[in-house]
Amino acid sequence: MTKKVVSLLILIVSLSLLSAENFIIGNGSGAQSTVPVNGNSNYGWSKFFYTSSQLQNAGILNPVEITKIAFQIGGSMPLVNYLMDNQSIYIGPFPGTNYGNDYLGHPGYENKTLIYNGSISFNGPGWFFITLSTPYTINPNSGVEILWENRDGSKIPIPPIPPQFCFTNYSPYNKEVHLASDPSFPAGNGTSTSKCPNICFSTGGLEAPQVEISQSGNSFILSWTLIPTASSYSIYVSDLPSGPWNFLTSITGNQYQLTATDPKKFYYIKAISR
Repeated sequence: MTKKVVSLLILIVSLSLLSAENFIIGNGSGAQSTVPVNGNSNYGWSKFFYTSSQLQNAGILNPVEITKIAFQIGGSMPLVNYLMDNQSIYIGPFPGTNYGNDYLGHPGYENKTLIYNGSISFNGPGWFFITLSTPYTINPNSGVEILWENRDGSKIPIPPIPPQFCFTNYSPYNKEVHLASDPSFPAGNGTSTSKCPNICFSTGGLEAPQVEISQSGNSFILSWTLIPTASSYSIYVSDLPSGPWNFLTSITGNQYQLTATDPKKFYYIKAISR
């Protein structure tokens, strides 16, 4: 019984500290330097997508406005203030599930929203957040595609090593395309792979509830700190720590009771804004 309590406690605390209104897709630990942006080249672009089912499994069950996105910096070396200028990030709906041979080119800007344009100074390892200049509303009934353009024109000589981004492999589906060049911004078809960067979509603005678990007789009590700007708290459950996460219930208080006879599950608590 003690082992069960400890497992629940560790998982709940780690996820709660990471996110109040954060939606994470991907859990791979491998790292790549090409997507979302390739610091080895002066110019380049990449596109990658997340399906409707991925958005919903991450907890986006209704349209939600995001104000930040984050990518997981990996690699074996720390990254300190790695500056890349003239970076543009676009996002838009995407109904597809695979980049076939007819979808290897630059996607264009139709139905895309420019959510960031400017310089980015990368630091890692860990989640690196980018505050959007234009918030974007994600509709979970459609997937989303992100287009990242690098028009820096002057890459940093190695060393240091350019950013390495953690990814998840979705073989046999191709989920990203990238193309880079030194002389000028590249035209033509890019290279597709079944990788896709781990991402966090964030609404921002809310503190993360601090969660504890305690035992009372044959019950376990999940409790967490009240967030003044939250109107409710959503509880999600999964059989595995990596998901998929299923909505369990929404309550306005800060306690939820589990019975000791329940099968072992993993939970996280999400504060919902007023």
